[in-house]
Amino acid sequence: MSIRNKRSRSSLSDLHSNFSEILGEDSLNELIGLARLRRAWPDIVGPMMAVRTEPVQLEHLSEDGICLWVAVDHSIMSQQIRFLRDQIREACYQHARIKSLHKIRTRLLPGAGIKPKLPKAKPKRVSFRQKRTLAKDVMSIKDRTLRKAIFKAHMAQIAYSDEENR
Repeated sequence: MSIRNKRSRSSLSDLHSNFSEILGEDSLNELIGLARLRRAWPDIVGPMMAVRTEPVQLEHLSEDGICLWVAVDHSIMSQQIRFLRDQIREACYQHARIKSLHKIRTRLLPGAGIKPKLPKAKPKRVSFRQKRTLAKDVMSIKDRTLRKAIFKAHMAQIAYSDEENR
């Protein structure tokens, strides 16, 4: 018979319970609701308004309700949020499960909005002639690691440069 080490097995627990212990259940639910709302914001207000507005805070009101603060980059967007407040309330309940949303207030914040993610830049092909010219330019550097780093940096600069904007 072999004697095995009787070490205790680790017990994994979900993150929700750990965060709820730290933040409190209400605060965690508020953060989750705001995250869901930010993710669904372009579907709620449309892509044009989503680029210029964003939900920033959920505030508890005294009459057991919630106020949604929306950052806008122009006063016209603030007016549009006021026009759409009933549709935003419904969508907040459907998409983010935010109940008892009583008020929607706006705050002017330059640069507000949920910007779409840009596609990752693709490097263009660097010709052998450009590589050779670059190698000749850095040949006079004595330190090998420095020479190699400068060569790689210049190669990346050439590969990712935008020729149309020059």
